Amino acid sequence: MDQTKLKRFAAFNPLDLAEYQEVTIGSGSIGGKAKGMLFAREVLKQVSPAESLGRGRVLTVVIPESHFVASEFFDEFLALNHLEGLRDDPEAVPAYQEAFLQGEIPAGLRQQLVRLLEQAAYPLAVRSSSLLEDNPDHSFAGKYLTTFLANNGDPEARLRELAMAIKQVYASTYGLNAIEYRLKHRLSGEKMAVIIQRLEGRRRGQFFYPEISGVGFSKAYRRWTERIRAEDGVMRIAFGLGTRCTGRGYARTLSLTNPKLRPEGNNPADVARYSQETIDVLDMEAGHFVSFNINEKSSLLREHHHYHLLTQIYDSQENSLQRVVPPIETASPGQRYVFTFQGLPTACPELFHTTSFLYEVLEQEMGTPVDIEFTYETADRTYSLVQARPLSSYEEYRRVAIPVLTPDRILLKGDRMLTNGILKDVRYLVYVDYWAYASAANKGAVAREIGRINRRLAGERYILVGPGRWGSTDPILGVPVTYQEISNAGLLVEIGISHQRFAPELSYGTHFFADLEADRVLYLPVFDEIKTNVFNRSWFDQTPFSQSETPAVRVYEGKFSAYLDSHDMRGLVVREFES
Repeated sequence: MDQTKLKRFAAFNPLDLAEYQEVTIGSGSIGGKAKGMLFAREVLKQVSPAESLGRGRVLTVVIPESHFVASEFFDEFLALNHLEGLRDDPEAVPAYQEAFLQGEIPAGLRQQLVRLLEQAAYPLAVRSSSLLEDNPDHSFAGKYLTTFLANNGDPEARLRELAMAIKQVYASTYGLNAIEYRLKHRLSGEKMAVIIQRLEGRRRGQFFYPEISGVGFSKAYRRWTERIRAEDGVMRIAFGLGTRCTGRGYARTLSLTNPKLRPEGNNPADVARYSQETIDVLDMEAGHFVSFNINEKSSLLREHHHYHLLTQIYDSQENSLQRVVPPIETASPGQRYVFTFQGLPTACPELFHTTSFLYEVLEQEMGTPVDIEFTYETADRTYSLVQARPLSSYEEYRRVAIPVLTPDRILLKGDRMLTNGILKDVRYLVYVDYWAYASAANKGAVAREIGRINRRLAGERYILVGPGRWGSTDPILGVPVTYQEISNAGLLVEIGISHQRFAPELSYGTHFFADLEADRVLYLPVFDEIKTNVFNRSWFDQTPFSQSETPAVRVYEGKFSAYLDSHDMRGLVVREFES
């Protein structure tokens, strides 16, 4: 990191500039997320895309039209609704949420929103921008709310929906995950500002959405092959609204320098398995956010001239990925549409050039690796920068010496997408048995039991091992824990079970992984079908453990260590001898 430039970024106040004062409602701060976006805007004013060092064509970057509700109105909202002095108390969260959503918006803010809506006749994204959000040490990624509004109908209905969206963002200040994050990091003095932003995208039929949404990182700290360097940068893209990029759903992860290298390999079945099918959009007729599988509404692809760059048909009988050709019809039995984005690297190189350009100039000016969110339209090559912030990450990735051990001491071994670090002499290893979990009628109960163990082990850095994806939104794919249910873990291990649907999330860019980075939590995926990986199932079955209230969850007590070297992509979890 360049501390001088990082301090300059930290000192940047957008409200020192008249043009941002004019689009700010109220006084006080407009928060970290707004600062990052407007800092990027100022940087891009000074740097020409032509200065891209022979990288190739770099597009003009659009910053969406935005207005800002400053923190003054958060304070006024609390006072008006007798909510001053709220404490970070997880037990009080239900009452807090109800009080915020039932609260009254200050009259001065309401008047300003009326004026804003007279000018803003387009769909909106209403985003959090708190005082503590998006700093280099604590990203708060995914802790606070972003919501989307169709912003149509009569003026009173539009005002009512916007006011509710702001109250929902305010309420997220006291959500469970946000409270747990602040308590863990001993943070206080939080206040919430709000960004009201033009939602980037197009209307297609009854739906509104960007064709491609993405998150990007100027450093690839989790590599899935030695052919990728940490300095190359990486991005994760999805069709539709960007919620699929930052959540633990399927999206496409690409290296900027080797975009055709897939983390899942090239087997058509694996490519299809890890490809997006569910999309998120705004339904302009119903007036709200909806999700559906593209195979339920494949006719939507007709709205996209370059659908062949985005989608393929997977044929399970032939285990093949086929080009989509007109006319677009409902997929035949044994076939389905999947978003593989296979044509983008060749047909749209400027997407990669522009992202790389942004990494370079923003990292240079912020003095630290950066994290961005963007949208892209293939038809007119429109690139919009929605968010920019410092990338919370380890400052130094020192080399880790992997010990040479006898096989009986190795419990887990992996060699893909792992983080870097050492965890020594851990007392507890918490394990979710894949077979018992798959058979559990109430998979949410397993997640809640993990949360209870997490609270009981407060002050311990334990190892957490389970099938598939920790924090999955789909319980079939992994244990659906939330941040506050695993906040004390020192290492998360995801086990891929080849004969089940459980598979680690070989992705970058989710809010879930941002939490791991910010909290210095190590991560190791292990695949039972990869010969160089080890899942010592016999040890887990034969070693005594404490049975939890849920049969799927076991707690082992002993002495365990983890050694993860991201440079050589090798990681071990081992048992140590008791002294």
